[in-house]
Amino acid sequence: MGFDQAKTLADENEASLSKETKSRLLQAQGNALGSAMTTCGRPGMDLSAFSVVFSLNADGSVAESWRKGETPLAQCVHQAISAYGLAGQWPTPFYTSIELSFNKP
Repeated sequence: MGFDQAKTLADENEASLSKETKSRLLQAQGNALGSAMTTCGRPGMDLSAFSVVFSLNADGSVAESWRKGETPLAQCVHQAISAYGLAGQWPTPFYTSIELSFNKP
């Protein structure tokens, strides 16, 4: 499976979530992204937009992942979140994505 197909699955999955599950997902994504940015962020880095899609196991560990964007920051964030996973209990299969853009309001 490629990035585009995984992203479509993530979008469909996220759109079908209950309000409570969506809230837990956003919290888990925020925590993982915060940790990743602490590890990966450096002054002067290329801040080009990127997206990462994750297929999660029931325990939040990452089963598979895909990335669109090849900057060092994108690569590091992808690797870091893949290692951390997204804390929580998730139905399987569970696809979710994180899209980062530092130039859009």
